[in-house]
Amino acid sequence: MNRSGIVRLFVCAVLVLLTAACNHREFDYQLPSARVPVVVEFNWELDQDAAPEGMTVYFYRSGSSRAIAYDFNGRDGGSLTLLPGTYSAICHNNDSDVHGFVGYHSFDEFGLRLNDHRTAGNAQSFPAQRADGVDERIAYTPDLMWVSSIPVFVIEPSDNPDVKSRTPVVLRFDMQPVVHHYTVHITNPINFNKSVEVHATISGMASTVHPGKAVTGDETVTHHFTMQPTSDGNLRADFLTFGHCGGNPLSSRGSDDEKELHILSVYATMPDGKEWTSVHDVTTQLHSSVSLDCVVRLDSVSFPQHTGSGGGWAPSVDDWGGGHREPIGM
Repeated sequence: MNRSGIVRLFVCAVLVLLTAACNHREFDYQLPSARVPVVVEFNWELDQDAAPEGMTVYFYRSGSSRAIAYDFNGRDGGSLTLLPGTYSAICHNNDSDVHGFVGYHSFDEFGLRLNDHRTAGNAQSFPAQRADGVDERIAYTPDLMWVSSIPVFVIEPSDNPDVKSRTPVVLRFDMQPVVHHYTVHITNPINFNKSVEVHATISGMASTVHPGKAVTGDETVTHHFTMQPTSDGNLRADFLTFGHCGGNPLSSRGSDDEKELHILSVYATMPDGKEWTSVHDVTTQLHSSVSLDCVVRLDSVSFPQHTGSGGGWAPSVDDWGGGHREPIGM
């Protein structure tokens, strides 16, 4: 066999090996002309003062294993294009960094999950040993959050050959606020003054929101927050939550048979650096609240007695004698 024949034989062998090593897949290509214009609108009737910096919409196309995400600036929506097909969609505001995501590729399982509060537990704010005995992770409180979903809609193919003149499909999302305002009051605190640094935690709070199923997740977390002194000598904290317990419909205050405990732990750092804790069961206050915006009240919590006005420095110098006066030139 001459040299050219050997080369041809070698090339054929390589082609056979390459063909055997490939997995053949059907490639479903859709021409850009097949795409249909879509206009996304957000309805803020339930919270007309909402002012998110941006919105994200996830589209789940039947037969696809992944979500398609689109971002919009502001709260007004905008335009995009989608291939014909049957879809579901979820949306939420995207201007918060205190949450992550679970179940991203599933309409039913998609959830916004509060991130761990990584600064809680340091010596300045929260003892490493929890006083409430609750086995929950400590999570950030949520920022303002709105969600919505459309369980199913169909994008029909267009028979108009002129893509630019096609009539767009309008998708309207009814935005629902999913955070609730909680307030904690400590009235008539005994032995308290403003030199005392006070933090608190509350347990049994919902950690996730699932827009597709319109419920909160079953996991519960503990929220950590700071108590601020008020002008009348009391203590107050204001923060947002996804609600208490979990597994409840969005915008629900919860069911009457909830068994989750809610423990409010108050942590104080005294002027001398010593730490003090007071633990209170506030389950009844949360479960009996007729409003989604709960108010928790504690009265006459007794802080440890401490001497001095608190704060600042009180230096002392050993062997300070009578000395003598020296004039200082100015």
